[in-house]
Amino acid sequence: MDNVSVSKGVFAFQGSYRIGRGKKRPGKAPLFNESWYKAYKEVWSTIEKSTQKINSDIFARISEDLKSYVSSINYDDLSGEIPTAILLTGVNLPDHGALFQMLARKFQDITSHIAIMQQRDSYSLKNMMEETVFQLINNSRNNRTEIQKNHCTSSMLNAWYQEYGSNTPLLIIIPDFESFSAEILQNFILILSVYSKTIKFVLIFGVATAVHAAHRSLPHHVTSKLRVQVFQAPSQVKSLSGVLDGTVLSTETPFKLTGRAFQLLTDIFLFYDFSVNGFLQGYKMCMFQHFYGKNINSLCCNGDNIGSRISALRSEDLDEIKKLKSIAEYVRKLPVTKRDSLNDEEFKELLSTLINQVHTFTRTFQITLKCLHHLTSDLPNAPLGKQLREVYAKAVSCAITESQEYKECLQYLGFISKEELLTKLDAMKNIIEISTEEKLLADVKLDLEKYREVIRNASPEVTKENTEVVDPGEKLNRAQLKEKLLKLSKKHSISPYKQAQTDVINYLDQKVFSIYLKNPALLPGSEIFFFNDGNAVKHHIVGSPRAAIHTGLNNPQAYLDCSCCTVTSQQPIVETMPDLSLIYKLHLEGRRLINMYDWLQSFLAIVCPDQSGEERREVDPELQARFTRAVAELQFLGFIKSSRKKTDHVMRLTWGCS
Repeated sequence: MDNVSVSKGVFAFQGSYRIGRGKKRPGKAPLFNESWYKAYKEVWSTIEKSTQKINSDIFARISEDLKSYVSSINYDDLSGEIPTAILLTGVNLPDHGALFQMLARKFQDITSHIAIMQQRDSYSLKNMMEETVFQLINNSRNNRTEIQKNHCTSSMLNAWYQEYGSNTPLLIIIPDFESFSAEILQNFILILSVYSKTIKFVLIFGVATAVHAAHRSLPHHVTSKLRVQVFQAPSQVKSLSGVLDGTVLSTETPFKLTGRAFQLLTDIFLFYDFSVNGFLQGYKMCMFQHFYGKNINSLCCNGDNIGSRISALRSEDLDEIKKLKSIAEYVRKLPVTKRDSLNDEEFKELLSTLINQVHTFTRTFQITLKCLHHLTSDLPNAPLGKQLREVYAKAVSCAITESQEYKECLQYLGFISKEELLTKLDAMKNIIEISTEEKLLADVKLDLEKYREVIRNASPEVTKENTEVVDPGEKLNRAQLKEKLLKLSKKHSISPYKQAQTDVINYLDQKVFSIYLKNPALLPGSEIFFFNDGNAVKHHIVGSPRAAIHTGLNNPQAYLDCSCCTVTSQQPIVETMPDLSLIYKLHLEGRRLINMYDWLQSFLAIVCPDQSGEERREVDPELQARFTRAVAELQFLGFIKSSRKKTDHVMRLTWGCS
């Protein structure tokens, strides 16, 4: 092989494409017709619609405030200043792009001249000005000219505005203010201020930290050219709570995250990126992992489609459902006669009943969980957490009514005031009323109303009781006196309100929460609706590059999927392995300092074994080049570095990790 480099020349190959012949569109993959994929698409479509509505509702207020600000600007009173809105968005939010794109669409009603500037397009003042002018002119709906970017200057923008601007404001949005060069921004604002008397500019800065970031980047002589107004965007934690209400905690979504999977996604959000979009993509990955290749999970649907989905199941699907742990346990507890005579049709009827029970339980579970959250979220130290997701994570991982945190909440409820307790009962009643499943908890609603009336009319004063312990005329022996004193000591003075408070707490504990907040994983058929295997999707969401590199170098077959790289415990090194893998395995056998000459001899002994076993003074240049390249790649990956102590040695950086 003399010519092994692709840089030796360019070779043209005649393709099959001909002018006038359209490209063939790829047909639908076979999985598109599978029942599990249709169920997955249906559920994800419901989640997407719900999420879009929630996001529009959350950011509706800030978008309306910004629109009102831009619409109400009076340029005659600015005296040359540029109206500037600083939008505080929060720290490290990857969702900034989507937020500002949405704001740009909202501003289309006010002006069509909008430029969204990114740091990658602003590495110099000239480039930033060209990009700004190009977007302001070419993105407008009434653009009558085609202007090239290299012709876009501030003076040309002024001339264009006087002719075509129609006296409308030009909106310039900088989503990530902190990432821009302070010097470029200063000069950019000064240039805009020169033309601010003839052009109506409006600036919107997205600041992730605080307003002080703008003052640190812009000196006084620049900020004096701006008239600033500050706006606060909703926090991402609030956005996540809204998304959870529309997905995991919604009664309209049959698929539910529980256990380790739910904890994994929330931990990534809270401790890594604060990205709602990242949470949704992780949620989508969990869904796909749950549905992929499992026709039995097509039963994860709304109650109206259960009958048709069960009828479409095949015999092998029914056998797979019977192997589910919860279903197998339920069938095992059936009477022997009924269990032995259970054919496919009878099992389908039983399965329909069980799935309907899961749907009913899930709906009551969601409503009752929100009631518990409103009842305990503002208690001292919030034992069950201040957020609904914290209560949900606890309820789906164990028996929440048996937890120590739940018992602490009941103790705290015994010390709250009458007005506060009435407020909490009203909130619980409203949660049941506004839910779509009010009929399922109608009895609970009536009981709450009765207890509320009793508490409202109960007096907090303690009734006076006879304080005489023993009648002086009564003759008692020592044993009788001791028994009477013991009975009297057990009688406590209690007010009517305290008694009513105790009664309602016991009712909620024993008749509501203990019944409707059982662990959903204990339900027969719960595996069809609930997904809790976080480890199954962790390697797709949480990257482990170091572990992946080690696996690829130590066992190339894991990624190459070839038979020539198969390693065993008796033969951990194979000569057909890639050079980098050979070098990596040999370096694991060395000490802190590795002699390059010895390393080369070991490499040659593997790739080109010699029967004599002697050292090779004369080395083939091709083998030496392969060795040198592999060592350079290993250094690039960070496993070794050159040594200052000995020039013919390299130092291991993975000492103790082999």
